Amino acid sequence: MNREKIRYEKFSQKDDPMARALLSEDVEGGEEIHRVLIKEPDLFKAAFMEDKLVALAQVNEPGSQSYLNVFVGPRFRRQGIGSAMVKYFESELQAGGTEKIRSSFLAGRPSSMSFARKLDYDPYFSSAFMQRTGNSFPLKVLPVRLYRDEDYLVSQSLYAQAFHEMRVRVGSFPDSVIAQPSEKERTLWKDDTNNHFVYEINGEVVAYSHISGNVLSSISVRTDLQGLGIGRKFAMYLCNEIYQRGNANVELWCVVGNYARNLYNSLGFKEKYVTQYLRKTL
Repeated sequence: MNREKIRYEKFSQKDDPMARALLSEDVEGGEEIHRVLIKEPDLFKAAFMEDKLVALAQVNEPGSQSYLNVFVGPRFRRQGIGSAMVKYFESELQAGGTEKIRSSFLAGRPSSMSFARKLDYDPYFSSAFMQRTGNSFPLKVLPVRLYRDEDYLVSQSLYAQAFHEMRVRVGSFPDSVIAQPSEKERTLWKDDTNNHFVYEINGEVVAYSHISGNVLSSISVRTDLQGLGIGRKFAMYLCNEIYQRGNANVELWCVVGNYARNLYNSLGFKEKYVTQYLRKTL
């Protein structure tokens, strides 16, 4: 295949009908891409051959680590389009300073894994997308409040420690380290305080959480207080908060092997699918 025939353009609203039609040809494979496309269309590039939309690429901004995911329409596969796109966007990211790239595909697809391995992407970890649709939880008043800027250091420490320990237990993150606080992150949290929460005991912050839209992004409980039901009550509170904001369901991602899966199962979350993540060093 002649790579010169592929024309790359920034995704625009006029491309939406063609993109929906393309993704509908492989509903399972295109589901997560469609979800992201709806929320963050600016992340996408469209690939055309003549006047036909043949593929989409989610390409995050260059950084020390970035994300790249390519979806080629079923009718256009096995023509080298996917490989050409990956190499093209890898070059762009590398020129922008990217050192490592992450990608993903729906788990249980041998052809996708073979494609990724051919392009030197190694398996990293798997994560289950889960959803809860139902009524709010009956809850007594809990010592939960909105996050404030002065909570940053203790909240960041809870978050960093809890997720590092989870990654170590799972065993798929051999290079995991405890993330350090940063002014950039602190500013981002400060600008988004309505979506960050802390749980207090005797005036001391013992748990931290973040939501994004209808997604329960994270819950972190101080490690010496885990197993006491704090995470469960906090999760129920946050589900109720998401429902009260007008959402019909609550969604989350749970790394395969994370003990928290038992909690989410017990709260009525159902697995929708599992995504396999991969990574490559440029």
